[in-house]
Amino acid sequence: MNNLLISFLFVALYGSGFVAAKLGLPYAAPVPFLAFRFLITGVILAIFCFVMKTPKPMSIKEFLHACIAGLLLIGTFSLGVFVSIDLGTSPATSSLIISFQPLLVGLFSHFIWKNTVSRSQWIGLLLGLTGITFIVFNQLGHTPLIGFFMSIVGLLGLTLGSLYQKRFCSNLNIFTNGMIHSLSSSVLCFLILPFVKSNVIWAPQFIGALLWMSIGVSICALSLLYLLIKRIPISQVASLFYLMPVSTLFFSVIFFKDHLNLLNSIGILVTASAIFLVNRVKTIEKLMPAKNV
Repeated sequence: MNNLLISFLFVALYGSGFVAAKLGLPYAAPVPFLAFRFLITGVILAIFCFVMKTPKPMSIKEFLHACIAGLLLIGTFSLGVFVSIDLGTSPATSSLIISFQPLLVGLFSHFIWKNTVSRSQWIGLLLGLTGITFIVFNQLGHTPLIGFFMSIVGLLGLTLGSLYQKRFCSNLNIFTNGMIHSLSSSVLCFLILPFVKSNVIWAPQFIGALLWMSIGVSICALSLLYLLIKRIPISQVASLFYLMPVSTLFFSVIFFKDHLNLLNSIGILVTASAIFLVNRVKTIEKLMPAKNV
């Protein structure tokens, strides 16, 4: 499948997850919501992998690498964002904090692994952050310190998880990879569950949101993300996260009757220009070629 089409589908599916979360969170605390989401995803993928006989990790070391990547990329990121919003951080503020991910990926890969990011890509990354600020500016509100901190935790999980996945897990089958990621994240959530709010109301709206998050986002969208991480430089994958607030905004217009304003429109144009700058030049490096582990 063409990388452009994969990118479009990933952004659309992943952006829809924020709408599903907004629909489901009134009926469940964040940690049990995520625990059941990851468990459902892991079980479905385990059945699929068993039936299709997908390749298994070659060693315990490879399995542990996949667990660590999953705990960072899915578990830590989701817990940070969901708990932050539950503590009073607005989704707009949280999404703006998460939008630093492409910049952090570029910085980490440049200074730690000495990978080259072109000047136009750096400009594109900064421009993308500016565009996101325009998109969410009207929705920014007071952020409690602990909520801000949890969004930072989510940002670091997403950033480090993406880099770890590229470095150590690119050769693993995407469905096997997704199963390990989801089950390890589910275990993390269930271990935390006794120490946090655990209320769940099994209303039809919550069940629908849970199933969409489990299948549409955790299986479909994340499988596309793993495929993109395997195929293209990590700085280009990271830049797609600038489009998440754009995708979420369009879904909000459809489902919650929100309206586009001038700042939103400017932000969308600036963000689109940023994605173009980041992806128009092939980086001269091969970012972190996958190691045989």
